[in-house]
Amino acid sequence: MKKDHFKWLTFVSALLFLQIIYVYAFFIEPNWIQVRQIKITDESLANALSGLRIVQISDLHVENMGYREVSLIEKINNLKPDIILITGDMVGSNEGSGALWDVFALLEPKFHSYAVLGDCDGPLVESVYLKQWDRANVYLLTDKAVRVNLKQKADTFFWLVGLSSDNLKETTRDIPGDEPVILANHRPDIVKSAAMQKINLVLAGHTHGGQVGIPLLWKLFPYAKRSEYIAGLYKVKDTLLYVNRGISAEKGLRLFCRPEITLFEFVPGGNMRYRTLAQDN
Repeated sequence: MKKDHFKWLTFVSALLFLQIIYVYAFFIEPNWIQVRQIKITDESLANALSGLRIVQISDLHVENMGYREVSLIEKINNLKPDIILITGDMVGSNEGSGALWDVFALLEPKFHSYAVLGDCDGPLVESVYLKQWDRANVYLLTDKAVRVNLKQKADTFFWLVGLSSDNLKETTRDIPGDEPVILANHRPDIVKSAAMQKINLVLAGHTHGGQVGIPLLWKLFPYAKRSEYIAGLYKVKDTLLYVNRGISAEKGLRLFCRPEITLFEFVPGGNMRYRTLAQDN
Protein backbone atom coordinates (compact mmCIF):
# COMPACT_ATOMS: atom_id res chain seq x y z
CA MET A 1 0.00 0.00 0.00
CA LYS A 2 2.80 2.38 0.92
CA LYS A 3 4.54 1.52 -2.35
CA ASP A 4 1.45 2.43 -4.39
CA HIS A 5 1.12 5.68 -2.45
CA PHE A 6 4.74 6.54 -3.21
CA LYS A 7 4.23 5.85 -6.95
CA TRP A 8 1.14 8.03 -7.00
CA LEU A 9 2.93 10.83 -5.15
CA THR A 10 5.87 10.60 -7.57
CA PHE A 11 3.53 10.77 -10.57
CA VAL A 12 1.66 13.81 -9.22
CA SER A 13 4.93 15.57 -8.33
CA ALA A 14 6.36 14.95 -11.81
CA LEU A 15 3.17 16.19 -13.44
CA LEU A 16 3.18 19.32 -11.29
CA PHE A 17 6.84 19.93 -12.09
CA LEU A 18 6.19 19.66 -15.84
CA GLN A 19 3.26 22.06 -15.55
CA ILE A 20 5.45 24.58 -13.73
CA ILE A 21 8.17 24.28 -16.38
CA TYR A 22 5.56 24.71 -19.13
CA VAL A 23 4.12 27.87 -17.60
CA TYR A 24 7.58 29.27 -16.92
CA ALA A 25 9.00 28.49 -20.38
CA PHE A 26 6.00 29.70 -22.42
CA PHE A 27 4.51 32.51 -20.33
CA ILE A 28 7.02 33.88 -17.81
CA GLU A 29 10.55 33.76 -19.21
CA PRO A 30 9.68 34.91 -22.78
CA ASN A 31 8.37 38.16 -21.27
CA TRP A 32 11.06 38.53 -18.56
CA ILE A 33 13.57 40.76 -20.32
CA GLN A 34 17.07 40.88 -18.85
CA VAL A 35 19.44 43.84 -19.06
CA ARG A 36 22.98 42.49 -19.45
CA GLN A 37 25.93 44.80 -18.84
CA ILE A 38 28.96 43.85 -20.90
CA LYS A 39 32.42 45.33 -20.52
CA ILE A 40 34.44 45.73 -23.70
CA THR A 41 38.16 46.25 -23.22
CA ASP A 42 39.44 48.08 -26.28
CA GLU A 43 41.59 51.19 -26.07
CA SER A 44 40.46 52.70 -29.39
CA LEU A 45 36.76 52.15 -28.77
CA ALA A 46 37.11 53.36 -25.19
CA ASN A 47 38.61 56.61 -26.43
CA ALA A 48 35.49 57.18 -28.52
CA LEU A 49 32.83 55.65 -26.28
CA SER A 50 33.91 55.52 -22.63
CA GLY A 51 31.28 57.08 -20.39
CA LEU A 52 28.57 56.66 -23.03
CA ARG A 53 25.67 54.23 -22.90
CA ILE A 54 25.46 52.00 -25.96
CA VAL A 55 22.49 49.62 -26.09
CA GLN A 56 21.94 46.66 -28.42
CA ILE A 57 18.67 44.83 -29.09
CA SER A 58 17.96 42.14 -31.66
CA ASP A 59 15.32 39.77 -33.06
CA LEU A 60 12.26 41.69 -31.92
CA HIS A 61 9.89 39.93 -34.37
CA VAL A 62 7.22 42.49 -33.46
CA GLU A 63 3.65 41.41 -34.15
CA ASN A 64 1.75 43.87 -31.94
CA MET A 65 2.21 46.24 -29.04
CA GLY A 66 1.95 43.77 -26.19
CA TYR A 67 3.32 43.43 -22.67
CA ARG A 68 6.80 42.43 -23.88
CA GLU A 69 7.07 45.44 -26.22
CA VAL A 70 5.96 47.85 -23.49
CA SER A 71 8.46 46.31 -21.07
CA LEU A 72 11.19 46.57 -23.71
CA ILE A 73 10.53 50.29 -24.24
CA GLU A 74 10.48 51.04 -20.52
CA LYS A 75 13.67 49.14 -19.78
CA ILE A 76 15.60 50.73 -22.65
CA ASN A 77 14.49 54.27 -21.82
CA ASN A 78 15.36 53.73 -18.15
CA LEU A 79 18.94 53.00 -19.27
CA LYS A 80 19.12 56.48 -20.85
CA PRO A 81 21.02 55.24 -23.92
CA ASP A 82 23.14 57.52 -26.06
CA ILE A 83 22.60 55.30 -29.10
CA ILE A 84 20.63 52.10 -29.73
CA LEU A 85 21.87 49.45 -32.15
CA ILE A 86 19.24 47.07 -33.58
CA THR A 87 20.70 43.97 -35.21
CA GLY A 88 17.89 42.68 -37.39
CA ASP A 89 14.71 40.60 -37.52
CA MET A 90 12.62 43.52 -36.38
CA VAL A 91 9.19 42.33 -37.56
CA GLY A 92 7.48 38.98 -37.40
CA SER A 93 5.15 39.70 -40.35
CA ASN A 94 4.00 42.54 -42.60
CA GLU A 95 1.16 43.16 -40.16
CA GLY A 96 3.69 43.85 -37.41
CA SER A 97 5.25 46.85 -39.12
CA GLY A 98 2.75 49.31 -37.65
CA ALA A 99 3.53 48.19 -34.10
CA LEU A 100 7.26 48.27 -34.91
CA TRP A 101 7.13 51.96 -35.78
CA ASP A 102 5.24 52.58 -32.54
CA VAL A 103 7.99 50.82 -30.60
CA PHE A 104 10.76 52.74 -32.34
CA ALA A 105 8.97 56.08 -31.94
CA LEU A 106 8.74 55.56 -28.18
CA LEU A 107 12.46 54.80 -27.72
CA GLU A 108 14.47 57.74 -26.40
CA PRO A 109 18.15 57.57 -27.36
CA LYS A 110 20.08 60.79 -26.78
CA PHE A 111 21.29 60.73 -30.39
CA HIS A 112 19.96 58.06 -32.77
CA SER A 113 18.98 54.46 -33.18
CA TYR A 114 20.74 52.49 -35.93
CA ALA A 115 19.34 49.33 -37.49
CA VAL A 116 20.46 46.59 -39.87
CA LEU A 117 18.13 44.26 -41.70
CA GLY A 118 17.61 40.65 -40.71
CA ASP A 119 16.06 37.68 -42.50
CA CYS A 120 12.49 38.90 -41.91
CA ASP A 121 12.90 42.59 -42.69
CA GLY A 122 12.83 42.81 -46.48
CA PRO A 123 9.46 44.61 -46.62
CA LEU A 124 10.78 47.39 -44.37
CA VAL A 125 12.83 48.88 -47.20
CA GLU A 126 9.84 49.35 -49.48
CA SER A 127 9.27 52.98 -50.48
CA VAL A 128 6.05 53.20 -48.46
CA TYR A 129 8.09 52.85 -45.26
CA LEU A 130 10.98 55.23 -46.01
CA LYS A 131 9.49 58.18 -44.11
CA GLN A 132 8.75 55.94 -41.13
CA TRP A 133 12.46 55.44 -40.47
CA ASP A 134 12.97 59.20 -40.19
CA ARG A 135 9.92 59.70 -38.01
CA ALA A 136 11.12 56.99 -35.65
CA ASN A 137 14.64 58.51 -35.48
CA VAL A 138 16.16 55.26 -36.76
CA TYR A 139 19.00 55.33 -39.28
CA LEU A 140 18.93 52.26 -41.49
CA LEU A 141 22.41 50.89 -42.20
CA THR A 142 22.19 48.84 -45.39
CA ASP A 143 25.75 48.19 -46.57
CA LYS A 144 26.82 51.56 -45.21
CA ALA A 145 29.65 52.92 -43.09
CA VAL A 146 29.08 56.12 -41.11
CA ARG A 147 31.69 58.08 -39.19
CA VAL A 148 30.37 59.00 -35.75
CA ASN A 149 31.68 61.33 -33.07
CA LEU A 150 29.43 61.30 -30.02
CA LYS A 151 31.91 63.07 -27.74
CA GLN A 152 32.51 65.85 -30.25
CA LYS A 153 36.26 65.93 -29.68
CA ALA A 154 38.98 65.99 -32.30
CA ASP A 155 40.16 62.40 -31.71
CA THR A 156 36.95 60.56 -30.69
CA PHE A 157 35.65 59.36 -34.05
CA PHE A 158 34.60 55.77 -34.66
CA TRP A 159 32.95 54.02 -37.60
CA LEU A 160 29.61 52.27 -37.45
CA VAL A 161 29.16 49.75 -40.27
CA GLY A 162 25.95 47.94 -41.13
CA LEU A 163 25.69 45.05 -43.56
CA SER A 164 22.74 43.54 -45.39
CA SER A 165 25.02 41.40 -47.56
CA ASP A 166 28.37 39.67 -47.21
CA ASN A 167 30.23 42.45 -49.01
CA LEU A 168 32.19 43.65 -46.00
CA LYS A 169 35.37 44.53 -47.86
CA GLU A 170 33.56 46.85 -50.27
CA THR A 171 31.56 48.52 -47.49
CA THR A 172 34.65 49.27 -45.39
CA ARG A 173 37.10 50.20 -48.15
CA ASP A 174 37.16 53.94 -47.29
CA ILE A 175 37.69 53.48 -43.54
CA PRO A 176 41.18 54.54 -42.41
CA GLY A 177 43.10 51.95 -40.45
CA ASP A 178 43.66 54.14 -37.39
CA GLU A 179 39.97 54.64 -36.46
CA PRO A 180 38.00 51.96 -34.58
CA VAL A 181 35.07 50.13 -36.16
CA ILE A 182 31.87 48.58 -34.81
CA LEU A 183 30.15 46.27 -37.28
CA ALA A 184 26.44 45.58 -36.85
CA ASN A 185 25.24 42.50 -38.70
CA HIS A 186 22.33 40.14 -38.13
CA ARG A 187 24.31 36.92 -38.51
CA PRO A 188 27.29 36.30 -36.20
CA ASP A 189 29.33 34.25 -38.67
CA ILE A 190 30.39 37.47 -40.40
CA VAL A 191 32.97 37.69 -37.60
CA LYS A 192 35.38 35.50 -39.57
CA SER A 193 35.54 38.06 -42.37
CA ALA A 194 35.60 40.90 -39.85
CA ALA A 195 38.59 39.39 -38.07
CA MET A 196 40.54 39.31 -41.34
CA GLN A 197 39.95 43.07 -41.62
CA LYS A 198 40.81 43.69 -37.96
CA ILE A 199 37.43 45.18 -37.07
CA ASN A 200 37.28 45.96 -33.37
CA LEU A 201 33.79 44.74 -32.47
CA VAL A 202 30.96 42.86 -34.20
CA LEU A 203 27.41 42.97 -32.84
CA ALA A 204 24.96 40.29 -34.02
CA GLY A 205 21.84 38.32 -33.15
CA HIS A 206 20.02 35.64 -35.19
CA THR A 207 20.45 32.70 -32.80
CA HIS A 208 18.01 33.75 -30.04
CA GLY A 209 20.71 32.43 -27.71
CA GLY A 210 19.57 28.93 -28.65
CA GLN A 211 16.31 29.65 -26.77
CA VAL A 212 17.19 26.99 -24.22
CA GLY A 213 20.19 27.69 -22.02
CA ILE A 214 21.05 24.03 -21.46
CA PRO A 215 23.92 22.93 -23.75
CA LEU A 216 22.89 19.27 -23.60
CA LEU A 217 19.54 20.19 -25.18
CA TRP A 218 20.84 22.53 -27.88
CA LYS A 219 20.75 19.81 -30.54
CA LEU A 220 16.98 19.66 -30.16
CA PHE A 221 16.42 23.32 -31.01
CA PRO A 222 17.07 24.73 -34.49
CA TYR A 223 18.09 28.19 -33.27
CA ALA A 224 21.09 26.69 -31.48
CA LYS A 225 22.25 25.24 -34.82
CA ARG A 226 22.28 28.59 -36.60
CA SER A 227 25.85 29.41 -35.65
CA GLU A 228 28.81 28.20 -33.64
CA TYR A 229 28.54 31.53 -31.85
CA ILE A 230 25.31 31.09 -29.91
CA ALA A 231 25.29 33.83 -27.28
CA GLY A 232 27.58 36.16 -25.39
CA LEU A 233 31.06 37.56 -25.98
CA TYR A 234 33.62 35.81 -28.17
CA LYS A 235 37.06 36.66 -29.48
CA VAL A 236 38.18 35.69 -32.98
CA LYS A 237 41.80 36.66 -33.56
CA ASP A 238 41.82 40.32 -32.47
CA THR A 239 38.12 40.92 -33.16
CA LEU A 240 35.43 40.78 -30.48
CA LEU A 241 31.95 39.44 -31.24
CA TYR A 242 28.86 39.88 -29.11
CA VAL A 243 25.80 37.74 -29.91
CA ASN A 244 22.62 39.11 -28.37
CA ARG A 245 19.98 36.56 -27.29
CA GLY A 246 17.19 38.61 -28.85
CA ILE A 247 13.76 39.62 -27.58
CA SER A 248 11.30 37.27 -29.28
CA ALA A 249 11.30 33.47 -29.34
CA GLU A 250 10.31 30.88 -31.91
CA LYS A 251 7.12 29.06 -30.80
CA GLY A 252 7.06 31.37 -27.76
CA LEU A 253 9.53 29.18 -25.83
CA ARG A 254 12.47 30.26 -23.69
CA LEU A 255 14.04 28.23 -20.91
CA PHE A 256 17.03 29.56 -18.93
CA CYS A 257 17.70 31.89 -21.86
CA ARG A 258 15.93 35.15 -21.10
CA PRO A 259 15.29 37.81 -23.77
CA GLU A 260 18.05 40.37 -23.65
CA ILE A 261 18.87 44.06 -23.80
CA THR A 262 22.64 44.60 -23.82
CA LEU A 263 24.28 47.66 -22.29
CA PHE A 264 27.95 48.06 -23.25
CA GLU A 265 30.69 49.69 -21.19
CA PHE A 266 33.88 50.53 -23.07
CA VAL A 267 37.11 50.68 -21.07
CA PRO A 268 40.77 51.01 -22.18
CA GLY A 269 42.14 48.14 -20.09
CA GLY A 270 41.41 45.46 -17.54
CA ASN A 271 39.96 41.97 -17.54
CA MET A 272 37.26 40.95 -19.99
CA ARG A 273 35.22 37.75 -19.97
CA TYR A 274 34.90 36.13 -23.38
CA ARG A 275 35.03 32.75 -25.07
CA THR A 276 37.34 31.61 -27.83
CA LEU A 277 36.24 28.58 -29.83
CA ALA A 278 38.81 25.90 -30.60
CA GLN A 279 39.01 26.76 -34.31
CA ASP A 280 39.57 30.44 -33.51
CA ASN A 281 42.68 29.96 -31.37
